[in-house]
Amino acid sequence: MRDLVDALKPMSCCPHVVLVLGKGGVGKTTISIALARSLSRLGRTLLLSLDPARHLAKYLGVAGEDPAEVSEGLYVQQISVEREVEAVTSKYAELLRELMPSLSVYNLDSVTDVVRYTPGVEEEVFLRALSRVFRSSYSYVVVDTPPTGVTLRTLALPNLYLAWLDKLIEIRERIVSLRYVIARTLRREVELRDKALERLYEMRKEFQQLRDLLASHERTSYAIVATPEPLPMYELRESFSFLTQRIRNKPKLLVLNKVLPDSVARELGVLEFQRSSLEELASYGVRYAVVEHLGRATESLADIEELEGRIKVF
Repeated sequence: MRDLVDALKPMSCCPHVVLVLGKGGVGKTTISIALARSLSRLGRTLLLSLDPARHLAKYLGVAGEDPAEVSEGLYVQQISVEREVEAVTSKYAELLRELMPSLSVYNLDSVTDVVRYTPGVEEEVFLRALSRVFRSSYSYVVVDTPPTGVTLRTLALPNLYLAWLDKLIEIRERIVSLRYVIARTLRREVELRDKALERLYEMRKEFQQLRDLLASHERTSYAIVATPEPLPMYELRESFSFLTQRIRNKPKLLVLNKVLPDSVARELGVLEFQRSSLEELASYGVRYAVVEHLGRATESLADIEELEGRIKVF
């Protein structure tokens, strides 16, 4: 397992965040646990699950939503999407009050319901969770992410929000400027401070910082997990391209999980595809790991410990 951690080359800056990506069912959770266990021997480590399937409870018996210490130096936390959605909804409802005070005349509950059920709210929740871990006191944070599509949309949000915020700031600055001109023309007292504009500036700064952190090799590493099957390999390809071109942070580790012995793969008629998958991983020019199939589904921490002995890093 030390080889697996060495492949990531995690920096000691505080904290270093490792995002584990991949299609649902490829073993992201087991690989995340294995990575977190190894990193916890180097420093205080948080394993954060953003996976709505909540597989951590099955493996580690974690109850509740606060960080729980499961072994020396290793803490585990399962994010509650429902609770986080409520927090995001309240935050945006308050922002709407600031930007459009006239809404207070109407029933704001209807507005918050719109926010709560707007597409992309879960991605916003995951993004805010990532933002918090970058400010945490752990040495390392391993993030077990949701399925690929949700994760990539989450990582794309900072740039999308920045584009929106730039336009909103431009519009608000014009409003403030016009208000100033009118007040001066009418010889009225001018209120120079605009709380809504200040809040927009703060939000732009927050998302700029998060975008930069996600792109920083010193602060963030990406590991992509796949199995030797067409769809998982396709998603690995898409994720690698997205992270390299859009986030500007090339993945440091690729993991091919549930690799069958040649004799079994040949009998099942998948040997050729399995070999081509291994060749593809070797072609990316980054470290990659091959994890031998246990021959059964992983269902416990003991299974993961056994799995750790079957990991080979190249």
